[in-house]
This record gives sequence, C-alpha cells and structure tokens, in this order.
Amino acid sequence: MSWAKLLAANRVTALPPNKAELDNLRSIVARSLKDVESAGLSADARFIMAYDAARTLSLLVVRAAGYRPRTVGAHYNTFLALEVADPAFAKLSAYFDGCRMKRNSCEYDFAGGVSDTDAEGLLTAVRQFAVEAETWIDARYPHLA
Repeated sequence: MSWAKLLAANRVTALPPNKAELDNLRSIVARSLKDVESAGLSADARFIMAYDAARTLSLLVVRAAGYRPRTVGAHYNTFLALEVADPAFAKLSAYFDGCRMKRNSCEYDFAGGVSDTDAEGLLTAVRQFAVEAETWIDARYPHLA
C-alpha cells in the first residue's frame, strides 16, 4: 500500500499538519492513559480507553505525515495509513486493527468479551507506541514535536 493508493481509494485525504492539532491529539492520549488507571474499571472499559489511545496515537503519526483518514471507516483507515506512514509500524497496525474488532464487539455487541490480559496487553503496547510515535515524529517532523 502507498499514500497514492490510499488517496485513490478515498481512504485518506492530503492535509498539511499543524502543531496545535497534534498537541490536541496528544492531550487526548494523555487523558485516555490517565483515565485507564482509574480504580474499579472493567476490563472492557480499560480496553476501550487503551484502544482510544492507540487509535489517537496512530492518527497523530498519520497527521504528522500530512494525511487525514476519511470519516467512513476512519478507524480502519487510520491503521492502514499508520503502516503506510512507516512500514516499521506494520505489526502494530495489524495488532491495533485486531483490537478495533474486539473493541467493536464490547462496545456494540456484548459486555465482558475482553479479559484483563487483553486490556493489559493493549495498554502495554500503547505505552510503548507512545514513545515510538513521538520519537518518529521528532526524527522526521521536528517542527511538530
């Protein structure tokens, strides 16, 4: 996949990034990572919050690269675009897309489909990705860091 193919398939649009927008996305990630630590949350709720941070971090990378996922299928398109932004994110993109499907089930179909292990695994991946995403942006787009 390439940016040209994502553009041709109407999965993304080209849109110059700005630091204020990226900083707003960073604040959403920080909120999600703080809230996920609240006492008494179900595994489903922790997973949903960790997923939100994963999706927002992925969007942060995609926006830094100068693209915005289209609104129809935005979560799916975000993870496709993450891999295009840097093939080094391919495994993470696939993992987060699998989490997207699990998140959809616990948000729309039934409660209790996520284990503590699922939630903890996603949270661990998101915390690591937060560091990787910021390092990636700093190396390629220092004016957006």
